[in-house]
Amino acid sequence: MILNKSYQSIRLPKMSFFSLFVILSFLTFWSLFNLNYLRFFSRISIAGTLELISNYFFPPNFDPKVRKSIEFALLETLQIALIGTYFGIFCSLPLSILSANSLTPKFVHIPFRFILSAIRTVPSLIWALLFVITFGLGPHSGILAITVYTTGFLGKLQYETFEGLPSDSIQALKALGAGKIQIVRYVVLPESGNSLISQIIFMFEYNVRASSIIGFVGAGGIGFLLQLYIAYFHFSAMLTALIYLLVVVVIIDFLGSKLRASFQDPSYDVLNI
Repeated sequence: MILNKSYQSIRLPKMSFFSLFVILSFLTFWSLFNLNYLRFFSRISIAGTLELISNYFFPPNFDPKVRKSIEFALLETLQIALIGTYFGIFCSLPLSILSANSLTPKFVHIPFRFILSAIRTVPSLIWALLFVITFGLGPHSGILAITVYTTGFLGKLQYETFEGLPSDSIQALKALGAGKIQIVRYVVLPESGNSLISQIIFMFEYNVRASSIIGFVGAGGIGFLLQLYIAYFHFSAMLTALIYLLVVVVIIDFLGSKLRASFQDPSYDVLNI
């Protein structure tokens, strides 16, 4: 009887997950047919797309002037992502500490969680548009947009990390009379250090992509250049810019994975299945 109960307790979550998967799959395919997405995969649509790409995009434009403009814009994009991520870290860390329910009472962490949620609700593109309207065109508006969005996005990841820490060490320091600042300094930050570093690296990778988009509203970077190429139908130059951007993103992803691995626990064993 005990074995049957334990078997049922193991099987029920699997069945509920399977049911949820079936329901989501049904809703997805219903939306697909209801919104008539399949017309994009018709023979006429595919032929038109291939003709557009072959006539206007290829071959890529590797003219020296085009390459120089793209390289300058890419460098600006990386600067926006780096500076925005840097300042976003310093803004998000205190807010995430105040938002963690394991470190602060309800009347403190609930308002700060609301602030982070409000910041995160607005996409980085809209933040960039607001700052462009307020401060004008240029990368400084892009830096402000990336900083604000990083604060909301990274703040959520950080306070969830803090809440997932084992409470033993925190309770032990509390019993010894340690204050909240000491608990954060000697337990919370060291225990969650690896996760925080991994989140920061991920955020920088994400911000490189975001910085290439916010330029469409005039916030600097390669996005502004892509907008000009689209507006003047320079699709071959746009393809060149996308190739450059792809190479940079792949390099950053590779370096980010290597950097995250260097902070991994050396006692961790890779599971080979």
